[in-house]
Amino acid sequence: LNRTKFEKQKAMTLFISLAVALLLVLPTGALCSPASRLDNVVVVGGTHGNEYTGVWCIKALSRKIASNQIREQYPSLNVSTLLGNPEAYLQNKRFIDDDLNRQFLKDSLHGGDDLDEDDLPMETLRAREIDQIIGPKFAGGSGSDEPANSVVIDLHSTTSNMGLTIIVAEGDPVMTRAAAFVRKKCMDSGEEVNCLLHTHPSRAVRPNLSSTGKHGFTIEVGPVPQGVIRHDAVEKTELAIAAMFEYLHLYNSNQSKLDYMLKEMYSVTDSDATNDRSQGVPCYRSAAAIRNGEMSGKIVWPSVTDNPNFPAYMIHKHLQDRDFDVVKTGDALFVDLDGNIIPYDGAFGESIYLMFVNEGGYYYQSSGRGVSVAVKAKYDLETGMLYSPEAQRGEKEEKDSLCAS
Repeated sequence: LNRTKFEKQKAMTLFISLAVALLLVLPTGALCSPASRLDNVVVVGGTHGNEYTGVWCIKALSRKIASNQIREQYPSLNVSTLLGNPEAYLQNKRFIDDDLNRQFLKDSLHGGDDLDEDDLPMETLRAREIDQIIGPKFAGGSGSDEPANSVVIDLHSTTSNMGLTIIVAEGDPVMTRAAAFVRKKCMDSGEEVNCLLHTHPSRAVRPNLSSTGKHGFTIEVGPVPQGVIRHDAVEKTELAIAAMFEYLHLYNSNQSKLDYMLKEMYSVTDSDATNDRSQGVPCYRSAAAIRNGEMSGKIVWPSVTDNPNFPAYMIHKHLQDRDFDVVKTGDALFVDLDGNIIPYDGAFGESIYLMFVNEGGYYYQSSGRGVSVAVKAKYDLETGMLYSPEAQRGEKEEKDSLCAS
C-alpha cells in the first residue's frame, strides 16, 4: 500500500512539474485570460428589414447552432443569432418609423423619459430591447454595466456595388486585426475585399447596432436589390462569418498562432524591412460626418418639394457601380431634373473615393441622404490606428526611393 501511495505521489509530482514547464515555455500570448476572452458572440441579421441576405444567414446559422455544429468547430465560442427588426422584416421594409441602425446613442436608449412609449418611434423601442439583450451599451442601463456580448457581428447588404466590405472602428485593435484576418482569408478564397474604418472617436458616439457589444464588426455585401436573396451574396457573407469565427476562436485559444498568421499575411520583402510601417493594412476611412444621422461624410443631394425621400438629383451614369473608384474635382457627379450635369465641387478634397453609390437605403432622410465619401488609407496592424496622411506620403516616398536605388 505504501508503495502504491509513493507511486501516486511520484506521478503527481511529475505531472505538476511537466505542467509548470509547459507554462514556462509557452510563448507570450499563447493563453488568453478569462477576462479578455471573446466568448459570447451574437450575429445579427435584418437590422434593416428588407436586407434579406443577413436574415437568410442567421436562419441558416441558427440550424448549425442547434445541431451543435458551431460548438464542435469553434469550442471556445458561444454563438447566438438575433433578428434585428422583426416588424420591418415582416413588412419587407428598411424600417417602420426610423432607421434602427441610427438608434444606439445615449439619448435614444435612455432619453425621453417624459414621453409615453406610444409617442416613441418603433425603432427606438426596439433599440432599447436590443440593448437589454446584447448590451448594455452605457453604464446605468439594465443589468450589468458590462455588455453581455463580447462581439456583435452585424450583417448587411447594399444596392451599391460594394462587393464584400468589412466595416470596423478605428482604434479597436481586436476588431481591426479581425478585419485584416478576414480580409486575407476571403481574398485567398478568390474574393475581392475592402476594409472600411469608421473614425468615430469612441464607441459611445457610434449610433449603429453593433456598438452595443464590447466589440462591433459589420459585414456588408452588394450589389443586392432590397427584399431579394442572392446565392452569391449569401456565400460571400457566410465566407466572412466563417473567417471571423476562426479568428475569434484563435484569439481565445492560441493567440501566438494568431499573431504568427497575421504577421505572415502582412509580411514584407527584405527591401521593406527597414520601414516601420510595413505592417500597414490597406483600407478606406470614412470622411467625418458633418450632418445629423450620418455615420460618415456624405455628398448630399437635394430632395423634391413633395417628398423628402425622393432625390432631385440622380447619380451620373459614369459613377454607377463604381464604388471605391477615384473622383476628382470637376468630374460629373449628379444629373438634375433638367438634364444638367452637377460636377464634384472639391468639398471633401481634390481627389476622393465614393462608396455606397446609389444605395437605396440612402434615399431616406432618416438614414442620411446622398453618397458616402471615403479616403484611401492604411492602418497599423497592432494598434488599429490609421496612419496620418503625412506618414503615408513618407512611406510612399521611401518605397519609391528604394525602387529607384
